[in-house]
Amino acid sequence: MLMLGISTSAKYPSAAVSLDGRLLSFVSDNSGRSHSAALMQLIDDAVSIAGISIGSIDAIAVDVGPGSFTGVRIGVSCANAMAFALGIKVVPVCSLDAMRRFKKEEGTVCTLIDCRNGNCYAAVYENGVCVKGPCPAVTDEVVSALPAGAAVVGNCLGGNETPDASCVLEEAYLSNIEPVKEAVPMYLRPSQAERMKGK
Repeated sequence: MLMLGISTSAKYPSAAVSLDGRLLSFVSDNSGRSHSAALMQLIDDAVSIAGISIGSIDAIAVDVGPGSFTGVRIGVSCANAMAFALGIKVVPVCSLDAMRRFKKEEGTVCTLIDCRNGNCYAAVYENGVCVKGPCPAVTDEVVSALPAGAAVVGNCLGGNETPDASCVLEEAYLSNIEPVKEAVPMYLRPSQAERMKGK
């Protein structure tokens, strides 16, 4: 399967193309441009580098969150619109699930996405099976509850891993996620605007 991957849940958006799990291209944008300004060019570049046409893509994998509220909305909306136009389906990938691909599956792996003020989005996996989360949490509480030797992946506690299009594609392929007609964002807590409104 020829699959386009889109990641917009983290600070830097990225796009990639894979064929049956083999990565053909990967591009990201760390210029500081908004996700909306950068994404379509990233997709064009990823497709061009892979040496394919946009019409030959069989499916689009996109990280649906958790992560940046605005970024997730942009990525999911783009993936859904492209899939509709091309007559293909979308593979919705949880950002935390995708990040576990940065480590081997054996043992305990905890994925964390920083959401400031000591808080995070978290998930815990035992030998590749999710046993906790995805959920909003207090970073120190999650980490202190982990067993000795657990691997921690993410941009909390000095780490720098964040979701990108390559791990999104890997997760989509290895987990055999069921494609859907339309992906839905995964929001695990209210947006900042909603939280401020409630005060």
